[in-house]
Amino acid sequence: MTGRDRSSPVDVTILGAGPAGLAAAYYAGHRGATARIVESLEQIGGQVAATYPEKEIFDVAGHPRIRGQELVELCAEQGLQFGADVRLGEEVEALRQVTLDGETLLEVTTKPGGRYLSRTLIVTAGQGAFEPRRLPIEGLDQWEGQGLHYVVREKEAFAGARCVIVGGGDSALDWTLGLQDTARPPIALVHRRDNFRALESSVNEARALEGEGRVRIMTPCEVREIHGDGSMEAVTIENTKTGESEQVPCEALITLLGFHSHLGAIADWGIELEGKRQLRIDPMTCETNQSRVFAAGDVAGYPGKITLITIGMGEAAIAANNAVAQIRGEKVQPKYSTD
Repeated sequence: MTGRDRSSPVDVTILGAGPAGLAAAYYAGHRGATARIVESLEQIGGQVAATYPEKEIFDVAGHPRIRGQELVELCAEQGLQFGADVRLGEEVEALRQVTLDGETLLEVTTKPGGRYLSRTLIVTAGQGAFEPRRLPIEGLDQWEGQGLHYVVREKEAFAGARCVIVGGGDSALDWTLGLQDTARPPIALVHRRDNFRALESSVNEARALEGEGRVRIMTPCEVREIHGDGSMEAVTIENTKTGESEQVPCEALITLLGFHSHLGAIADWGIELEGKRQLRIDPMTCETNQSRVFAAGDVAGYPGKITLITIGMGEAAIAANNAVAQIRGEKVQPKYSTD
């Protein structure tokens, strides 16, 4: 989407078009501020849309359960209603201060050659650039597109397939349950430890399905080899406790081991970090150590931070309201959306 002249300064520039970024756009627009969103991906929705659009999400306030893509669509409907300018497929590179007509502004440049001026900046870049953690199997890359998957984007891609899911966190358990109406049972769930990191309720449900023959839980186990001629047909799974190996039929190997993430160019902007992958903010204002530069969502860090979509939306509201207050030299006010 394009709208405003890219050379025109806006009140708030938001880096990232995920739920937190869209929430920031809503609150900025609600306060009558002009906003621009710059997103490195070619679509709105950030990591939610890119990696798990069909996954059901249960921890967003006001939604007992909602698919990732549905959440993104609702966030976009809300966040873009005030006419925020949206620039997709542009990866940020540099940030510097410039003076224009006596006004000090922030200038963000992007890899395609974009140059955007803004009075404040809110970074909602999620976990930054990310790539999946990979299994230590020789020749693994040759199976991409031939049965190896790092995310589940469309459930129908697994219709009737014999699936092996690798992982011990919420994503692995969520898709073991979420593909029950799609994949051919039983779905094999492979984890290198006996104990799972996922929600207890999800683990209990998977164990109940195991009793029905719809799930096969294999722990402590690891995938050692992939077999097939042109496309995946089976995997060798080793029990690391007994040393015994078994070849399991498999047409779709779904590895949900998390992602390596990094901040990319943002890490070179002189913003103080919280750990290695988060920007340190004051949770009272969501401002970083750099004046007029805020952060919200997974990319924002402080002691005790909990990375949930709901938390990111709240931080986005705090950041946007504080950004508007700084621009106008006024006291921070929530300006409720209800009478």
